Amino acid sequence: MMICAWSVAEIVRYWYYALSLVDKVPYFLTWARYSFFTFLYPIGVSGELLTIYSILPHVTSSGMYSISMPNKLNVSFSYPTFLIIYMLGYFPYLPKLYTHMLRQRSKVLGASPAVESQKKSS
Repeated sequence: MMICAWSVAEIVRYWYYALSLVDKVPYFLTWARYSFFTFLYPIGVSGELLTIYSILPHVTSSGMYSISMPNKLNVSFSYPTFLIIYMLGYFPYLPKLYTHMLRQRSKVLGASPAVESQKKSS
């Protein structure tokens, strides 16, 4: 799920960037670059969070990448706790990044016809 969403996003993005170097970007590619994120971003983030959540039992039981005390440096690090904090960190930033992309979309593609008609009637 995550890999498919990110693969599609990256293919569109890099084709857009490559063709913009020679000023030959077709409108469909511009539209795709600034529209596909509306469904690819949530799918990619969901896939990443589900992947991290699914490996938590293994990481916890194996002690992978964790450092326990006592040791020479007298520090400890819990990789499962880090992963949980990382997952929770998505929630405050996801809306901010998503609305940023919506603003970029309206800046590049213009406002939607519904918004334009509301502006004219005001």
